[in-house]
Amino acid sequence: MKRLLIVDDELAIVEALEDILSLEGYDIVTAYNGDEGLQRLLAAKPDLVLLDLMMPVMDGGELLRRIRAHPDLCDLPVVVMSAGRLTDEERRASSHFLAKPFELDDLLGTIQKQLPADGPRA
Repeated sequence: MKRLLIVDDELAIVEALEDILSLEGYDIVTAYNGDEGLQRLLAAKPDLVLLDLMMPVMDGGELLRRIRAHPDLCDLPVVVMSAGRLTDEERRASSHFLAKPFELDDLLGTIQKQLPADGPRA
């Protein structure tokens, strides 16, 4: 079972995504800001991250920079979900961008395309 980490400060979005993606067969871990997301990344070792950019404590852009700078996380697929615009640096660092609001089919298709196909989690 593939593990996804959802990092978003909007409780309703996190809960909806968690319910939908759990029904799709994914193991879900959640975080509500970038700092909490970084802690969950290191502990849960997800296969993919769904990341909002605009969050308190540590925003998604900073978390994305830390993921790409970390030797164990630098190749991790990160799908940025945001109503805002990405900087050029964020666009290069993300695996894919979904503009909020997005269609559920687009999210599910993006997740399937971005997930590593080989072997179990480390």
